[in-house]
Amino acid sequence: MLVDCESCTVRGKSCSSCVVTLLLDTPQAFHQLGPEEVNAIEVFELAGFEVTVLEPTHFETIPVTPIPTPRRRNGRAA
Repeated sequence: MLVDCESCTVRGKSCSSCVVTLLLDTPQAFHQLGPEEVNAIEVFELAGFEVTVLEPTHFETIPVTPIPTPRRRNGRAA
């Protein structure tokens, strides 16, 4: 039997419930990756690199500071 994830019609959307994923014991962090990240990992694997997806140890949050806008008077900037 040949399983080809490249030709899977639900690739990415249903990997977490796929029997192949279950058999290969893919880390949960892998399912949180976007398609571009998964593609990059596949490129490294095809090039012969051994790739390990690690579980996140923490979640980074980037502080967002709003940019002050000038106050307007009568439709014009102050």
